[in-house]
Order: sequence, then C-alpha cells, then structure tokens
Amino acid sequence: METFPQAFRDALTMIGLGGKRARAIKAHEEVRDVLARDETLKSWGVQTILIGSYGRETAIYPGKDVDVFAKLPDGPDDPEEVFQAVKKPLVAEYGERVEEHRRSLMITFGDDFSVDAVPATPTAQHWQIPEADETGARTRWEETDPENLTELTHRRNDAPVVDGDGAYVPTAKLIRQIRRHHLGKAKPGGFYFELETYAAFQAGVSGASRAEILASTIDRIAAHLETGEAVNNPALDRPYEPTPDPADIAAAAGTFRDLTMKASEALAAERCPAAVQWREILGKNEQGWVFALPDDCDEKGKSTARITPIIDKGSREARPFA
Repeated sequence: METFPQAFRDALTMIGLGGKRARAIKAHEEVRDVLARDETLKSWGVQTILIGSYGRETAIYPGKDVDVFAKLPDGPDDPEEVFQAVKKPLVAEYGERVEEHRRSLMITFGDDFSVDAVPATPTAQHWQIPEADETGARTRWEETDPENLTELTHRRNDAPVVDGDGAYVPTAKLIRQIRRHHLGKAKPGGFYFELETYAAFQAGVSGASRAEILASTIDRIAAHLETGEAVNNPALDRPYEPTPDPADIAAAAGTFRDLTMKASEALAAERCPAAVQWREILGKNEQGWVFALPDDCDEKGKSTARITPIIDKGSREARPFA
C-alpha cells in the first residue's frame, strides 16, 4: 500500500495560508486594538480573541476572512445596544468599509479580505451574540462558544499522531479542501464539515498514515451524512443549528460516499493509479492541483519510468569469430 507521506505534506502546504497568515494577524490585531480603546466597551470589560478557522488553525487557502470575538462580560442584555456599541468605534475608524451582517460587523481590507467582529455577552455556561431577524431587527440572542471549540480542537489534535504531529487539524483542513472542491457553494459549508471531522475522530478513525486516516474520516462522514441527522456541535454539546436542508445533506452524502470508494481504491491500487485517485479526491484550489503526481506517473495513472537495458557481461557475452 502506497500512502504518499511527502505528497500529503506538500498538499497541506498547498492548501495552507502562506503569506496571507501574516496579513491576517496584522488585520485582526488592528481591529482588536480599535475595540480595546473604546471607553464604552472598556466599561463593559471588553476582551477580544481570535476565533473561527484561523483561531482553530483549520483555515485553508485563500483564507478570505478572520473572526474576532469581542467578549463583553459586563455588557447590557439588549442585543441591539451591544451591537451598536461595537459598531460605533469601528465606523469611526473604518467608515464605509464597515458592513453590518446578521451576527457580525465586517471590515474590508481590500484584495478580497475582511475581518468580522462578533459582539458577545455571557450566558450561564457559554456566550450569546446578537442576531438580526428577517427584518434586520436585533431583538434576540444566539448562544455560541467559539472559545470552547478552539480548546476542544487543540485537545482533539493530541491523538492520533502522524509524522510527529497531531492528525486531526491537518485532516480537518484536507476535508475542508475536499468539500470546497467537490461541493463548491452548495451547503453545508466548511464549518459543518469540520464538525463532521471532529465527530469522526471522536468516534474513532483508523490508520497510521495521513492517507489511511483521511480515507477513514471520509467514510465516517459519509456514513453520518447518510443518517440525515445534524452533526453535533461539541462546544455546546447539542446538534448543529440551523439544521441543514435534508436535500443538501443527501447530496453531500452521495458525494462523500463516492469519495469513500475512491479513497478505498487508492489505498489498494498500485503507486501511479493511487496517486491519480488521491489527486481527484483532493481536487484543486486557486493555485492548481493540491496533490502532486509523482514525477514518473502520468495523468492516466501510467508509469513513465524509462526502462534501462541490461547488458549481459557474463559468459554469454558475444565474442568475435575465431
């Protein structure tokens, strides 16, 4: 069985954030500083942290947005008041670059990159964020706990280990890439599939290599999608909300069942056909194919290695006539 350890390491580099990570750090630190200086927010005990896929280190290329969680432990119980209080210093700093979303304030930084500021006040066990209804009014809260999810993610990455590193976070990134390539803009989105990956690891994935663990994870995700049940949100210990459309779940289940078969074939195939299967599974991003074929394999899974003729130097070597 060929598991392509170097090719998978290269694939993770290919879907990594590269130089964009440094830009993201600079942008989110700038936004956090704006919020930290505001007098009203300071009176509410403002604390800001990086959350989302950047915070969990599961973001993949091109990494278009960063999420900043603005915790307000002493904030009021009015979601609109909290939302507007966070909006005020951002608009003062960034003007028209600030755009209201249902649960956050998006600040654009050009080049298709943004920072989302998410206001939050505490509940008995978690946090709650203002949520706009269909009319745009923020009269309700949505409970969440991204800080807990980040902690759970780091713990989940402790085992199993491949090449000296935790297997969970790299696998979550590969699953995000696979979902993006094969499902595109269809729902459920990348975060939902990250939770599916978490559930797969929690149930137990098998294998000693990235290839085997990824194949096992795809299989478990397909099996769970086929049940039609919403995946569990471990941070809140309850099913993911809002529940995805059953038709979207069914379509994703069909796609991932096909990918399970491909991954199984890849593990059993010879080197070149296996490499082609993995390339098709991982697909492309804006930089090209994620999984590179070995130099001696073509796109049809055939070996291109040249055969070196063997010259017999022994007793049967041709001799001139006497």
